Amino acid sequence: MPPTANTNAKRARSRRARGSINAAGILSGAFEFCRDTPVDQLSMPRLAAFLDVGVTSIYWYYKSKRELLDAMTEEALAAFYESMPPLRAGGWEDMLRGFFDDCYAALAADDLTCDLIARRIGGATRQEAVAAWPRAAELLDELRGAGFPPSLAWHAFVTLATYTRGFLLAERPVEVAAPPVTARRPAVAAAAPAPSASAASGPEPSRPAAGPPEEFAFGITNIILGLRSLLPQEAHDREVA
Repeated sequence: MPPTANTNAKRARSRRARGSINAAGILSGAFEFCRDTPVDQLSMPRLAAFLDVGVTSIYWYYKSKRELLDAMTEEALAAFYESMPPLRAGGWEDMLRGFFDDCYAALAADDLTCDLIARRIGGATRQEAVAAWPRAAELLDELRGAGFPPSLAWHAFVTLATYTRGFLLAERPVEVAAPPVTARRPAVAAAAPAPSASAASGPEPSRPAAGPPEEFAFGITNIILGLRSLLPQEAHDREVA
């Protein structure tokens, strides 16, 4: 019996061979998928269709969407940490302001990185923040050197970090539902090497970095003014001296 048109179509849509994609390839494909589709609309079946693999090939490496998003967030965080410049010189106020201006600029420059980090990262403990991010440990050390008690230094960091995340989220546009996937795209990133922060599998800037708006700077300034009023008197005396 000769092949029918439907049979030929099925052959043309055959999936990639099992084992032709690994965890790094899936992660790379997820980043590529989310460049055009909001992260909240990512699903294992849609990603499988995008990569032209069976959905079980994804579940072999990532047991859930949450696990995949966690891996993407770790990759985005690594790139974000590396993108942060050294602490700015000057007094503690200028140092704090500069640090969170740089945080804002790095996250605002990339929509996907902002989605992964600002939307999904909750409040870390001091130990977690210091272990994961040496720049945060350096900032806290500088604040203590300026006269901040350790607890006040940590509260200052958390307050400004929360404000920065909240401001970024308030700026994000409302996500519009994407149309359903109707066809598989050509396979991408087959058997890719282990990802790195600078590799193509990770975040890529989607627009040039821009300085923070005046409204953001206004909020930072007022938080810093509030912190000044909480400093012990000996810290003020040290500044005067």
